[in-house]
Amino acid sequence: MTKPNVVAIVPIRGQDEEFAGGMPLLASKPLMGYTLEAARKSRYINKIVVSTDSPTVQRQAESFGAEVPFLRPAELSGRDVSLDQVLQHCVRWLEEHQGYVADVVVLLEITHPIREDGLIDKVVQTLLENDLDSVFVAHEERHSFWKPDAHGALTRVGEEEYVPRHLRRPIYREMSGLACATRAEFVRAGSRLGLRVGLVPIRGLGAIADMHDENGPWLAQKVLESSK
Repeated sequence: MTKPNVVAIVPIRGQDEEFAGGMPLLASKPLMGYTLEAARKSRYINKIVVSTDSPTVQRQAESFGAEVPFLRPAELSGRDVSLDQVLQHCVRWLEEHQGYVADVVVLLEITHPIREDGLIDKVVQTLLENDLDSVFVAHEERHSFWKPDAHGALTRVGEEEYVPRHLRRPIYREMSGLACATRAEFVRAGSRLGLRVGLVPIRGLGAIADMHDENGPWLAQKVLESSK
């Protein structure tokens, strides 16, 4: 069986507020380093590309062994540009300029730096072995959740009545920034997710360390310290 072309795409928008003073550090390492090093450990990924609009990010990403073969055009650098558009542009650029035709696209975001060893490969393997279109990491929850309806009234998410926690069916918080693998034909068409979707559930504390959240940097730091 021919080994599929699996490309990891790491989007880094240089205009984001957290990069105003340069790439943030986490435990004395540039934040992007955690994600790029995790991608390099994968046994499936054979190409790692950073999509950025920043020459500074470009140089630093290349120092970690990633490819940055283009700078993202201005029309794809605004805050309102979707990840779907960024991934589509990258996949099409690689085909047109390098002749690299991806079979699977793995989205990785540097704002989710704490990944269990082998997590990326588990996502890709689940996609390939189960003939799915997309697989993403999701945080498993068994707590009670509520949401407002169109009129502001609260309704329970999941179980309609109270069920003891150990008997509840889990619900999942999508954590695609940790890893999301999608068949390339959907990405080419402008969609980050395909039709048949699966997930890899995780429950570890580090998985919810999102650097966009107020307490995310503190949590990530504590998780790294506890793992030493």
